[in-house]
Amino acid sequence: MGVVFFFMISGFVICMSAWGKSLQQFWQGRILRLFPLYWAAVVLSSAAARLGPHVPGEPRVTVGQMLTNLTMLQEPLRVNSVDNVYWTLWIELCFYLIFSFVVLRGTTHRRVATFCWIWALGSVLAPASGIALLDQLLVPKWAPFFIAGMAFYLVRRAGRLEGETLGILALSWLLVQHRLPAIMEGEGHGINWKVCLAAITVMYLLMGLIALGKLDWIQWRWLPVAGAITYPLYLVHHSLGVRVIWHWNEQWGAWPTLLGLIAGVVLIAWLLHRLVERPLVPLLRRLMNPLHRSSQETSA
Repeated sequence: MGVVFFFMISGFVICMSAWGKSLQQFWQGRILRLFPLYWAAVVLSSAAARLGPHVPGEPRVTVGQMLTNLTMLQEPLRVNSVDNVYWTLWIELCFYLIFSFVVLRGTTHRRVATFCWIWALGSVLAPASGIALLDQLLVPKWAPFFIAGMAFYLVRRAGRLEGETLGILALSWLLVQHRLPAIMEGEGHGINWKVCLAAITVMYLLMGLIALGKLDWIQWRWLPVAGAITYPLYLVHHSLGVRVIWHWNEQWGAWPTLLGLIAGVVLIAWLLHRLVERPLVPLLRRLMNPLHRSSQETSA
C-alpha cells in the first residue's frame, strides 16, 4: 500500500509545485528532481546485479538494458527494468504528461478541478475504448490516487473542504475500491480487500488532516532531510535489499539483517543526495537556463 500512498502524495506535491509555473519551468523542475538520482540508481543497481550476489531466478542485466533504463522509457519500450520498482516512474511520467495541459493553460482552482473530473471519467472509459495509447496515458488503475492528491491540494489552497472538492474525493475513493482487486492481484494469497481499503481510507483521512492544516504543528528539524532522501531510498532499497537478504539472512539472522539493511540503504540514499543530487542539479540547471534565455531573446 506504500506505492498508492506515494501516488496520492505525488498528486498533492506536483500540483503544488506546478502552481504559477510555466510549462518549461514545470518540466525543468521535474527533470532536475527525477533524473540525476535516477541515473545514479540505475548504474548502482546494474552494478549490483552484475557484480553482487546473484538472486535465483533473476535475469542477467545487460548493458543495453541499463542504457535503455537511463531514458526512464523502458516500460513503453517493453524492456525489463533494472529494478522492479522503476515501473512507478513511468506512471509518474504519464501523470506529468497529461497534467502538462493544465500547466500550459495556467493552474487555477477551476482548471485543476475540471482536470480531475475529466481524468476520472477518462480513466473509466479508457479500458473499454480499445485505444492502447489512451489506456497507457490515463493509467486507469492508479488515476484515482493522483486525483485524490490534487483534490487535497485544492483543499489546502482554499483552506476548507468545499462541495465540489468533496465530490472529487468521494468519486476517487469509490473508484479506488473498484480498482483495488486489480491492484491486489499478484501480491500473493491472504491479502484482505477490506483491510486494504481500510488502510487506504486512513491515508485519505491523513491527507485530509494535512490539507486542512491540522498537522502544521509538526515542525521536526529532521523532516527536510528525510524528505530529501526518500526518493533515492526508494530507488535503491529493492535491488540492494533483496541481495543482502538473500545472501546474508541465514548467516546474520533476521533482525540483524533487517536493521543492518535499513541503516545501509538509508546511508546510501543520503550519500546519493549529498554526492549526486546536490552537486549535479545546480550544474544541470545552469546548462538548461541558457537555453531558456536564448529562447526568450529569440522570441523578443
